Amino acid sequence: MDDPYERRALLLHLGDVLEAIFCLSKCADSRASIGDALQKDDALVSFAILSQVDAGMHPQEFVRRATGAFFVWPKALLDETLNRRLLAQTVQHDLFAGNEAGWTAYLSERRKEVPWFGEDLPDVPDSNSADAGETDVAADSESASEGARSSRYSTWPWPANE
Repeated sequence: MDDPYERRALLLHLGDVLEAIFCLSKCADSRASIGDALQKDDALVSFAILSQVDAGMHPQEFVRRATGAFFVWPKALLDETLNRRLLAQTVQHDLFAGNEAGWTAYLSERRKEVPWFGEDLPDVPDSNSADAGETDVAADSESASEGARSSRYSTWPWPANE
């Protein structure tokens, strides 16, 4: 397993998402949808995630949903035991509810560097029942927080003093 490299790949992806959020937020007031923003702002085309989410989503909605999907990633990626399900499920739930094709495209891209990403997740919820999955996401998030508290002073990723 290439755990350090997979964590690095996911951290780099998080950086790309934050950059996409920043760039999209600069034009959010002047664009009616992500699709409109992609057509009128060439700089946004380089962010694959923007072409994978619902093109009809308003840029401010993307900013809100993306921050909800990724805010647990920094802590989760630094936990000694990686909660793989949480990492993928927050993104699936917050950004891809009702968008199976977009989720499939996103998974395909993520799995190029992180082969296990998104394994063993339920089907993409439809956009009307996205709130039903909040309990599972919240439980995974709480579990990750508990794990972070119990391992906060662990030696990972540094070797233990011997």
